[in-house]
Amino acid sequence: MSEPIFNGSPESAVEWPYEIRYDVVNEIEADVIILGGGIAGAWAAIEAAKKGAKVAMIEKSASIRSGAGGAGVDHWQQACTNPCSKVTPERMATDIQAVYGGYNSGISRYLTCRESYDTLLELEEMGVQIRDENDEFVGAEFRDEETKFLFAYDYETKYTMRIWGNGAKPAMYYECKRLGVQIFDRVAVTSLLNEGGKPGGRIVGATAINTRTGEFYVFKAKATITAMSMAERVWMFSTELQGFEYLESDPNCGGEGFDLPCRAGADMTMMEKAYSSPGPFTYPFY
Repeated sequence: MSEPIFNGSPESAVEWPYEIRYDVVNEIEADVIILGGGIAGAWAAIEAAKKGAKVAMIEKSASIRSGAGGAGVDHWQQACTNPCSKVTPERMATDIQAVYGGYNSGISRYLTCRESYDTLLELEEMGVQIRDENDEFVGAEFRDEETKFLFAYDYETKYTMRIWGNGAKPAMYYECKRLGVQIFDRVAVTSLLNEGGKPGGRIVGATAINTRTGEFYVFKAKATITAMSMAERVWMFSTELQGFEYLESDPNCGGEGFDLPCRAGADMTMMEKAYSSPGPFTYPFY
């Protein structure tokens, strides 16, 4: 049964458009559950499904356009193995580690540098344009005439590729659907489940709540992958004054990607360095 929403006075009450189902508990079993349906979560779901796993992806918004890349992506970073690149994955990963002063996952960063281009080719297979197919930029210094690739920022080393990525997220969403991934949109994860209920024990699933109906979910899985971000834009005093720098960050990133594993007893590493946002209009991220 729906309930009215009061906005200060009885006259302003509107009826909640969704059925309230607080008494409903859904139990879902899968081989792999993906927490978060942004670009990272969708890619994880796609790769797991391709390997034959039964996958459930949980997203508190609408996964077709959710996450920091939901509105689109205009460049693809660290594509070090593209045919025009003059930077090796090893060199790029090492340099990034140096920039972060060691507070960066060297292994995952190297994998990104090594596989970013291959992943981009997969995105092209899903229908996303990654080349200047219509020859709009023939002769431009950032265009490679043989491959029709465009490059961003550094036209000499050519490891960041410019793409037509406004439809990237929908393409990934439909690929998930094609591969049979169960998608649970408008469902917010509330906790990770430890085996035997003991914090620090093996993770065997997660709980969640539907943000529209209020119904509860218990997900059981052999593997749980968190693909949720740190808190971004949550503590911003004035989004208008902050400018472009953080317009690209999703305001829905509330920090569950750090909070849930911590509460489940996970050992969090490389968390010692506070990342302060530029300008006087926000607190540091963490």
